[in-house]
Amino acid sequence: MKKLLLLLLFIPLSILGQDESVEAKMLAESFITAYNSEDYKSVFNLFSSETKKALPINEVTDFLKNLNSNAGKISANEFIREENNISIYKLTFENWVSEYRFSINDNKKIGDVFYFDTFKEEILAGLAINSLSNNDKIISKNQTKLIFEKSKYFPNNTQISLAFINGDNVNYYGIKRKNDSIVYINNNQHIFEIGSITKVFTANLLAKAAIDNKIKLADYINDYLNIKLNNDNRISFKSLANHTSGLPRMPTNFEIEKLDSADIVKVRHILIPYKDALASSEDVQNTKLSAKIRADSIFSEIITNNVKFESFLSFSSDTEVGNEFGEIEFTIFDGFAPEFRDFSFNNEIGSIDIVETVFGYHIIEILAKAEKKKLVNLRNLDDNPYKYYDNDDLEDYLINFLEIDKNALGDSSYSNLGFGILGYTISEIYEMSYEDLVKQVIFSKYKMQNTFLNAEQADIRLVNGLNKDGRETANWDLSAMVSAGGILSNVEDLVKYGVAHFDESNIELNLLKEKTIKVNEQIDVGLGWHIINSEKSENKWHWHNGGTGGYTSSMALDIKNKIGLVILSNVSAFNPFQGNIDQLCFELMMTFKDKNDKLYYE
Repeated sequence: MKKLLLLLLFIPLSILGQDESVEAKMLAESFITAYNSEDYKSVFNLFSSETKKALPINEVTDFLKNLNSNAGKISANEFIREENNISIYKLTFENWVSEYRFSINDNKKIGDVFYFDTFKEEILAGLAINSLSNNDKIISKNQTKLIFEKSKYFPNNTQISLAFINGDNVNYYGIKRKNDSIVYINNNQHIFEIGSITKVFTANLLAKAAIDNKIKLADYINDYLNIKLNNDNRISFKSLANHTSGLPRMPTNFEIEKLDSADIVKVRHILIPYKDALASSEDVQNTKLSAKIRADSIFSEIITNNVKFESFLSFSSDTEVGNEFGEIEFTIFDGFAPEFRDFSFNNEIGSIDIVETVFGYHIIEILAKAEKKKLVNLRNLDDNPYKYYDNDDLEDYLINFLEIDKNALGDSSYSNLGFGILGYTISEIYEMSYEDLVKQVIFSKYKMQNTFLNAEQADIRLVNGLNKDGRETANWDLSAMVSAGGILSNVEDLVKYGVAHFDESNIELNLLKEKTIKVNEQIDVGLGWHIINSEKSENKWHWHNGGTGGYTSSMALDIKNKIGLVILSNVSAFNPFQGNIDQLCFELMMTFKDKNDKLYYE
């Protein structure tokens, strides 16, 4: 369904959560009556004079006719709330459930906002009460606001623990959502699963092995194992640590009956970003509104005037993903923005529409769909999917199932399996368990006394993980895949480890930080760490995140300026708003100031 968005003026902030006004109720009912009667002139007469000038009657009529033919009549409506002087309704059409927004001017007419979009439940966000305490000695009012805005979508009993590193100064701040109120909590010693941040520790073990002359990074693991890899495939240590091995994301010898036959979809798209959209480059000057207008214009030319899709590919900012024709192939389990993924899989071949994601506006055309081979889908496994996948299973994979995607070899392609194999191999070299090795080499060295590989060791300080629906869920036992995501810790211990990276004399950690491969203009990869090239500064961020069934984490370090941020939470990796944790990490990093109270990233 094509969206109509008109924001002709900036709207001043007003009171949130107001009751339905008489004016809004009358305008909503009048619109519905006229629309269902196909009396589009009467709809037009509901507009203010300014809106009529901006939206001529022919455009309004064409849009509403198209809406009626696709969505059908409106069968029900529900007032949701007023927000920033905008009335928000849920409209149930015959074939669509829409969010309808409009503003009201002083003459009780529809003003400068007239908006339709797919309705998304916002119950949690709507109920959230900001009860966060503010202490400028800890964090600023702006930082408190950011924390609330990103956490208001999470369920009750959500905890988020944060550590702000600024040189020698470390501040801790924690929140909990309880009874739909978000409050401050002292949780810097509370323990969470850190998920894939574990990979940095595993890469640390690799660096230690290299410095000890146990291995060379370019060596093949084949020469250090007592088993023969399937089809004589050869895999280097370095390729495992920077995700260039060509291995799949997950091993394919999980219980076969629990594997999914995943569809694959092929699309092409044009991305129109706007300023401050995720990963937008510094030369992007489009406002959100101007980006939407451009996307609408391109869409109209393709649909109405039959201009070839390819004619607009030069307008796309996505030059890193897909081929020269803007084409991308992916499965439903691949890491694409949810809105992009859902449109691609939920519509027929030939469908074209505008889809908004955190990256901007995408004009997407679905080109093809096909069956793909069996794939691991963690969502369909039980609450503890790795528990019974032990070293025997991993060895079985290496001997009988191992496959290298030759087309992906040498390119960055994230693989949990790769780090599982890396941890397994290093353990074999040192003839120690991964747990004993990481305790000896890292936890003891950096006095990380509250970091574990077993939830039972974490005692009462362990925060219960929550599933995507907000119910308590089991901790993950990662068994043979422990080196990919099995560590539990708190922000205090991760601060100790993060601060150690600022010491340029630390040879092991220096090796982790070095760039090994360029992914795109924004991202390089070291060993374990992703290296983000900041758009507003020459400084780089070493970053990693993590997610399990009950937890999400994010950690970023600016080595040059000795600043950083650690975020741990019991937000499920499968929660639809899980990405807010990473966004919060990036946005809070942008708020750091130097001793002269100047922003580092202006």
